[in-house]
Amino acid sequence: MRKYYSIGIGILCFLFVTPSHAQKKNEPKKPKPIQLDETGLRMVGIHAGLSLTGVLYDAMKGDTITKLYTTDVKPAFQLTYDKIKSKKTSLGFFASIQPFKVDISHWEYGDTLKPSKIDNLHVSMKRIYLGGKCLYHYKNTAKVDMYIGIRAGGLFWNKKYNTQDIGFINAFKEEFLMLNRPALNFIPLGMCIKFTPEFVANIEINAGAPHLLSFGCSYRFK
Repeated sequence: MRKYYSIGIGILCFLFVTPSHAQKKNEPKKPKPIQLDETGLRMVGIHAGLSLTGVLYDAMKGDTITKLYTTDVKPAFQLTYDKIKSKKTSLGFFASIQPFKVDISHWEYGDTLKPSKIDNLHVSMKRIYLGGKCLYHYKNTAKVDMYIGIRAGGLFWNKKYNTQDIGFINAFKEEFLMLNRPALNFIPLGMCIKFTPEFVANIEINAGAPHLLSFGCSYRFK
């Protein structure tokens, strides 16, 4: 009896699967999207992103007897300029700025037995990144442009303490590390979604400064 059940199931599978397979076989293949060559095209954009430094500083809250402060972190804003040099490559420049603010209610520093203190102080910082980038466009069609690349440049901090107290400034720098340094990082995934030939939306993941994830829009022109 099992033998007949097996034969019946086999026949049913053949009847249902074979026409479907034949239908798929006879369906015309969809043409692959045409890869565009946009050599000479230029693009300017504005973007806002989330940075690792911003996430860490936003999580810092002074809530002790000796330190009482809150932080306010804005996104990393970025202006970009790119020019497509060949069918697969482009070069660009960018400038990024990310504002930070620390509102201090009370901060004790210096000698632990007889500490100095500052009350009701606001510290403003800006992290600035100037640099260039090289992109490899591995998929560029009429609808989407996908790429990977690298960024290289310099990272600078601008600080405004509203006090000349060196002891406090040194203590603040120990709490919030702000190093001017060169920066080199990798872009594992970038995408331009083309709403029109001129206007596109940008999404980018970046392993390092000035952001981890950013969104923006760009204008393209010859």
